[in-house]
Amino acid sequence: MNRLEVKRVPFMGTELMAARDNDGQIWAGVRWMCDGIGLSRNQRDNQIEKIKVDKALNKGAGNFLLPTNGGNQKCLCLKLDYVPLWLAKIAITPKMERETPELAARLEQYQFKAKDVLAAAFLPQSKQQSTTPAPVEQRALTTDDYIIAARLTSDCRNERLPYVLGFLEKGGFEIPKVKELYRDKPSFKLSVERTLINLDDYL
Repeated sequence: MNRLEVKRVPFMGTELMAARDNDGQIWAGVRWMCDGIGLSRNQRDNQIEKIKVDKALNKGAGNFLLPTNGGNQKCLCLKLDYVPLWLAKIAITPKMERETPELAARLEQYQFKAKDVLAAAFLPQSKQQSTTPAPVEQRALTTDDYIIAARLTSDCRNERLPYVLGFLEKGGFEIPKVKELYRDKPSFKLSVERTLINLDDYL
């Protein structure tokens, strides 16, 4: 077995466990990520089993000896490139958002940021402190891009719309600004004509 460079990586108030093998491949400890997200022990065990039987995820899985509270133990790990795929398969359902909103929020943060945080932990210090890399030249947007963007915005939940629009804007889309129209309230004028009646005509 390859010798591992093991690191505890701080993330969102907890520690993730990651290791780099002799080939430079970074592996993420699954149990630490589950604990960091806030999954119960049963949920964690279910996720480990799902990774083992999933045809795609299983290709990026491996068991490594990692330090735990009970000493070095064999733990399931995922190659870093497979981490976003695994996390994306854990659906943030309306029930999760309603009953455990904190768990849903942490899972969303893990889906977006965990891979980059783990990768940065193994970069040389000089690279971590380097200046911002030159921007990648952006390709021209096509009609299909706009159709996909329209579908994404129409399908997303209202509270996530600002995030989706923000990502699209960074991708080069011009987001139209919609101004709210405040119509003047209709005003009604009531005019009453007073008519004098001569009662002698009716007697």
